[in-house]
Amino acid sequence: ALSKPLDEAFSLWKKLLENPGIPEVRSPEQTVSSLQLLATLYRLQDKPIQALESFLLLRSLCRRLGDPLGTADSLCQLSRILLQLHCPAQAQV
Repeated sequence: ALSKPLDEAFSLWKKLLENPGIPEVRSPEQTVSSLQLLATLYRLQDKPIQALESFLLLRSLCRRLGDPLGTADSLCQLSRILLQLHCPAQAQV
């Protein structure tokens, strides 16, 4: 029940980012922050698969924006979750 708003937000972000290129948003930096927050909230709710999907969206957006630091951070978060899920082979970058 508590994750329903997060799921709706994720669905909207996914739809916005499904097309290639940089999405037309008011503030790309705020969009990055919002996706980071979404993924972190999923992790706090112990929903690792949804957190993984959110960090994948974040990684994609950071790559499109040419943000190497954001890309690296999202990859670290993805690896951390995969290791927690006992998937070390998939966690290799």
